[in-house]
Amino acid sequence: MPLKHALLGHFVDDLYRVETVPERFHVYETYIMGLGFDGATYTFFPSVLWQLSNTFPPIFLHTQEYPTSFLSHYAQANFHEQDFTIRLGHSAQVPLVMDWREHELGGLVTCDENRVIQTAREEYGIRNALTIPTLRPESGIGGMSVISAEKDVGFQKLKQENLETLLRCTQLFHDISFHNTKTSAMFVQPFLKTLKPKEIQILRHLALGYSLKQIDRGISYRYAANMLDELRARMGGITKDKLMYLIGQLHLLDLI
Repeated sequence: MPLKHALLGHFVDDLYRVETVPERFHVYETYIMGLGFDGATYTFFPSVLWQLSNTFPPIFLHTQEYPTSFLSHYAQANFHEQDFTIRLGHSAQVPLVMDWREHELGGLVTCDENRVIQTAREEYGIRNALTIPTLRPESGIGGMSVISAEKDVGFQKLKQENLETLLRCTQLFHDISFHNTKTSAMFVQPFLKTLKPKEIQILRHLALGYSLKQIDRGISYRYAANMLDELRARMGGITKDKLMYLIGQLHLLDLI
């Protein structure tokens, strides 16, 4: 089925009429519901935070009708470690779209990955879903998962009629909503909340190009060095250079 050009034009206009990511996600929700889908989740996980995924699992935006109990289950069970869409999102050739049911029936998922799909279907009514990646692997993991309670035959018809328009709407939502780091601040909040005031002070000091020996404002060199070591250990034993790279890439100190 060809693109619904008029719908896309209205969609872009409505995206630009609002300013925040949640508002734009609500616009997206309205349009995909109009296409016949039942709900969606969106997540954005910068690559520089991926090594911390065991501590900071992906955060989701979700539509009003999405079964949020599944998201709670997903987070508590660390399903992101057995999510085939995340695995493929890191592959050299990321698929344009990932059909959960097709991958399940085609034996293209591991037993653990299949268990995640079955849990979504059997316990939370997510019979079918499409995951649409929105980022290159080097940038991070970002994607929309659009769900439906339709059975297989009905869902394939829905997919055939709307896939091109759905793909374009999804990419437009991402490109307009996440054009800079600050608009994606919500996705690094779990990390920011773990930083103590003095850790922030020390990181700001280092980010300005000063050494720990030049630190003042009531913090001794020994105290600062110990605190920095504790922070690096808390983040999986990363090096000081890796820590500063992460801070710089995400502009975290500008968001605090």
